[in-house]
Amino acid sequence: MPTVEFNTSELVELTGIKDINFLRERIPMLGVDLESIDSEKAIMEIFPNRPDMLCIEGFSRALRNFSGVKKEVGIYEVKEEKEDAERKIFVDKSVKTIRPFISSAIVKNLTITDARLKSLMNIQEKLHITHGRNRKKVAIGIHNSDVVKFPVTYKSVKPTEYKFVPLNFDNLMDLDEILKIHPKGITYGKIISEFDKFPLLVDVNNNTISMPPIINAERTKVTAETKNLFIEVTGTNRYAVEKALAIVVCTLADMGGEIYNVSIKLKH
Repeated sequence: MPTVEFNTSELVELTGIKDINFLRERIPMLGVDLESIDSEKAIMEIFPNRPDMLCIEGFSRALRNFSGVKKEVGIYEVKEEKEDAERKIFVDKSVKTIRPFISSAIVKNLTITDARLKSLMNIQEKLHITHGRNRKKVAIGIHNSDVVKFPVTYKSVKPTEYKFVPLNFDNLMDLDEILKIHPKGITYGKIISEFDKFPLLVDVNNNTISMPPIINAERTKVTAETKNLFIEVTGTNRYAVEKALAIVVCTLADMGGEIYNVSIKLKH
């Protein structure tokens, strides 16, 4: 089971429960293996069937409901605006036998502090390891949506015929080079290396967004100054993909973000 560590002060703020002894008593009742809790941090193991509790926002939501602090129906509003008509991802038939499923959303008007950015990256990796089976089943890409121009295309390309600058790198690399040189390519390359073509997500201007499930593009990098996010989840199981998207989007909504729809359109 994955182990998570939450800041106790933040847990108190999000749950409204100030009594640490009460937390110590109630947390195990959620089916969580509480290792320790003090005034600084809470360490616990989360069961695999509750990936929504891998982040402090999701865990706090569950604890608030269970403890009767605040009953929440779990319904999040998806807002509408005129740009919705343009927000489409066209899925090319070339990904059908490689990594066929994708789901997506936009979350706007966030205040992303360094702490929140760290928390977001943490939940992303926890979901990759557990729910996503080390990215084989599910992989999550989180991007600065302000640089993404819709519609987007999800397709596969020959690895030596396409180049982009991967996250935290400065130079253009083809997809083969990314698998051989980039740390994420070395770690996760085996997921797609057996195929003749690799998955790629590009915007209407043919700018690369990501190479699922390996790495995002440097140009869509999220920083503490980013306000609007584009989230894309790809994988081999539709239910797992949609569940991962829901967890990430609800977490961002709990941080104060506004959710907007991205339509998925099959080209075939």
